[in-house]
Amino acid sequence: MQTEILQKQLQSSLQELKTAIEKFEKHPSPSTQYAEQLHTALHVSNKLVSAYLVLKEHKDISPDLNLHIKLMNVPTPEEKNAIVEPIKEQIAVSESAPVNQEKITDKLDYDKVATQASEIKVEKEFPKIAVNINDKFRFINELFASNATEYNIAIEQINSTQSLDELNTYLKGLASIYSWKEDEEVVKTLTSLAKKRFI
Repeated sequence: MQTEILQKQLQSSLQELKTAIEKFEKHPSPSTQYAEQLHTALHVSNKLVSAYLVLKEHKDISPDLNLHIKLMNVPTPEEKNAIVEPIKEQIAVSESAPVNQEKITDKLDYDKVATQASEIKVEKEFPKIAVNINDKFRFINELFASNATEYNIAIEQINSTQSLDELNTYLKGLASIYSWKEDEEVVKTLTSLAKKRFI
């Protein structure tokens, strides 16, 4: 629906651009008005084409990509912030409040919040998967049905794994989505590169 509306706007804009180009070309010495019309028409068309490209790329992503998230079961940075930020705020408020007999309940809340904050798992930074340009194109073409977007998302997810078990679970999930065979050389190469993060 959104794509169709944008496409109609784009067609209308291109028609206006065509008219502006014709007016500009007809005159041996075009006026400032014609130059401004051409500039405006180009600018509007450029914005609409950019928006259309982004929308098409987003829509053309395989629905299987939702499975990447489910396979990983890893909270996004936004979800992590939604958990951590309120706790940090509560700690800051508790620390800034003066402690006295009447504020005993605040102190208890602070202890509870501090305990929650300490239980949040701090993720260790592992090196990112190192894929050379030849392997990248092989992976995209042979493992991800020539879809670079799906490949990029898979690599991002691989880079966010925090253990070998988590990585193996994710790779098994990818293998089932894309029907990979474990004995294929290209699958072995990707698996080997991904596991090097933890060695």
